[in-house]
Amino acid sequence: MDRGNKLWEGHRMILPEYEEGLWLERKRKSVYRPPDLHPDVLENIERQIQHSYMDETPIVITYADTYGPRKICGYVMKINSTEQFILIQNGERQKRIPFALILDAEEPPEAE
Repeated sequence: MDRGNKLWEGHRMILPEYEEGLWLERKRKSVYRPPDLHPDVLENIERQIQHSYMDETPIVITYADTYGPRKICGYVMKINSTEQFILIQNGERQKRIPFALILDAEEPPEAE
């Protein structure tokens, strides 16, 4: 009699000592890996950030977070080329973003 896996289908369980390791492994697999950007794209991002910093205009930065890309809109307060990060401020909130995690930079959409 061939039941395939039906016999054990409803009887799956995991021992508590293995449960945490299983969840950590699943979480590790779901970590976002940012794509490699073309040099032209990097140059455009640099230009947008410099323009925003010099003219004190708002900018939307797309950056790589742990589980996917995220966006932040604000003003470039600081560009630190030594430590390779920019500091974005939006009201009272400040966000330090490493250069390596920046995926895109653009002007914010016009408010209607």
